[in-house]
Amino acid sequence: MTESAKLSGARPRLYQTPSSYYSMIARLALAEGGIAYERVFVDIHYRLSQQQPDYVRLNPGMTVPTLVLDDRVLVESRDIAQYALGVPTDVETQAWLDLHYGYPIEELTFGGILARNPLARILIPKRLEAARRQLLAHATENPDLASVYEARAAVFAGRIKAFEPDAVVALSQRRRTEAIGFMDRLEQTLRDGRPVLVPPAYGVADVVWTVFLGRMEFAGLGAEIPKRPALARYWAALQARPSFAVADIWTKFHVGRLIGGILGIGRN
Repeated sequence: MTESAKLSGARPRLYQTPSSYYSMIARLALAEGGIAYERVFVDIHYRLSQQQPDYVRLNPGMTVPTLVLDDRVLVESRDIAQYALGVPTDVETQAWLDLHYGYPIEELTFGGILARNPLARILIPKRLEAARRQLLAHATENPDLASVYEARAAVFAGRIKAFEPDAVVALSQRRRTEAIGFMDRLEQTLRDGRPVLVPPAYGVADVVWTVFLGRMEFAGLGAEIPKRPALARYWAALQARPSFAVADIWTKFHVGRLIGGILGIGRN
């Protein structure tokens, strides 16, 4: 991956994972912005490629997405979306973005899986602990990056604690309740018939909430959308946009595609 750091006039390069929530935001924003780019698959699930030193030097947070430009590297989906569609200057758009990014979507996703699946409550914490140990091993092997790896290991320690079996059911319910509250807020805003969150045109706020609504379907909360007529109208319109298919927004779990990506079959 080290060759990606300097593009020398080439197209932007997006390091991403198809199933990654924040990668979807980046892909959708770039599609809406009409920006041609190269997709680079990062195996964050099996090989933990995001922990490799060359990627860490690119993105010390060891997350996806990462967008490499000629003059800079963007490692936050919010920054990538604003690069593609422009930095909003109005208070309303900024408020919608702040609301979205203040919500820990991974706690809804993984909390729900753990709450519903006793086997997952055993396997996922073990996987998190293995990743934490691997980070510490990388810290030993790469002294120049030791502090970065150790900081990331601390993040995983926090996740292990958050997903403790005794607490995860309550955590999942809390996040589900909050997500439903967000859908109520969207419904209230859209009730006046507006086609986008902040008129007159589709913008960065619509990008992030498109992916959020996709995750509601993914997380088993999709039945809440038709209960809210304005939100249902908005969601249907979002899915009809050409960018929705181009960006590959997941509304359900694709086991075959996940395995195929890991094996190098059909990566994009």
